[in-house]
Amino acid sequence: MFRLLLLLPAFAISASLLIACLILFRYSFETWSPTTGMQPGWSLVNYFALFRDPLYFKAFQITLQISFLVTAIALLLGYPVAYLLSLSRRKHLLLFVIVLPLLMDVLVRAYGWIVLLSRSGLVNRALLWSGLAERPIQFLGTPTAVVLELLHEVLPFMILPIAGVLQRIDPALPEAAVGLGASRFTAFWRITVPLSLPGVLAGCMLTFSLATSAFVAPLILGGGRVFMMSILIQQQMTMLLNWPAGSAQAIGLVVLVSVLLLGYVRALRAQRTT
Repeated sequence: MFRLLLLLPAFAISASLLIACLILFRYSFETWSPTTGMQPGWSLVNYFALFRDPLYFKAFQITLQISFLVTAIALLLGYPVAYLLSLSRRKHLLLFVIVLPLLMDVLVRAYGWIVLLSRSGLVNRALLWSGLAERPIQFLGTPTAVVLELLHEVLPFMILPIAGVLQRIDPALPEAAVGLGASRFTAFWRITVPLSLPGVLAGCMLTFSLATSAFVAPLILGGGRVFMMSILIQQQMTMLLNWPAGSAQAIGLVVLVSVLLLGYVRALRAQRTT
């Protein structure tokens, strides 16, 4: 009984989120007009608009491009850190440094990046001092600023799952490969990397999901000019009060991300079996 009580808060939160998703799903079939507002019914017009309106297609395209880029860079940067964390004797210190960004509010991180990336910020000063740039570069309001902030936000979610899997790999396996004549790199590539694929899978799924649903980064660092789906949904629901269209866009984004993640999981499993 006590164990069930411990699960109750998590169950309540999950149930609330599920109910919210069902409400959005119902709203997505209703219609809306500037004069009459939202009209109850069962119409697919909002879903047809996802395929017909070039604005929606562009928002989907920008969202996926930034999400794939953030996931790829996070994997390239996070895997070496995760490998170092799994071998280090000071795991607690490294773990604290990795998790430290998560202890800060997302708005604090975003405004910190504004200070760094402004025309008179530290990044532009370093570029001017080193001679890599002749004049300050406009970072704010560009996809570059959004990608940098998202990397700061999602890197721990890439590092921790990979490090958790790497720590469970028997160190005798790569050592045995080296003893049989393989080089250190060959042992790492043929043994360590394949065994760490479950952590890579979990990290990529978490990172990609967080990047596609990011709102603060495109709003503050992108200045609303990096037109991701989160910005479009926010404008539809809070500015235009077009809840049916915003609900359909949210459901479409969830379905698209779910299909991509499912395809990624199946492709990775097929590669492991071959």
